[in-house]
Formats: sequence, structure tokens, C-alpha cells
Amino acid sequence: MEQARRLAELAEALDELHSFRKGQFVRWKSGLRNKAVPAYNEIAIVREVLATPVFDTCEQAMCAGSPYFGEPLTLVLAILDPDCDFLEFRYDGRRFEPVEP
Repeated sequence: MEQARRLAELAEALDELHSFRKGQFVRWKSGLRNKAVPAYNEIAIVREVLATPVFDTCEQAMCAGSPYFGEPLTLVLAILDPDCDFLEFRYDGRRFEPVEP
């Protein structure tokens, strides 16, 4: 029953949408991180909110088995890597929440 409760909780969190804007700080929602970076509770800055989601254009049949298959990438976020270099990546905005730095 605990697993069912947690699944329902995470599904609800994924469905909770936030409005983001350029320059806003965000972090992963608890339990919804699906990429290596940023780490939990590490902030990222919104560089762009995409008007139309971008989808991976993988052409191989095995891509449908990937957890990223069909993921709507709606945010361009920037983070600092361990060398303090500025890096931009695309993410599914449903997995993030606003945060004050």
C-alpha cells in the first residue's frame, strides 16, 4: 500500500503545473528527477520557456523503451558544472518547481 500511495503522490506532483519565466530559479520536485543534473536541491536558472515542447527525434525502435521517449521538453535551464562553467540543457518543466535562491 505504501508503494501505491507514493505512486499516486508522485503522479499528482507531476500534474501540478507551475508558470515559469526567464531568469527564475527552479529545482527538481521531490521524487521526479530523471536526469543526472542538476542534483536534488541544486538550483537552475530558466533561460527559456519553450512555446512548443521539443521531443527527442530518436528514429530507432528501441527508443520507445527509453524513459525519455515522448518526454515534452519545455524548459531550457542553465546550471553550473563542477568547474563553474555555465551549461544549458532542455527539461520537462512538469518535473520542476520554483525556488527562491
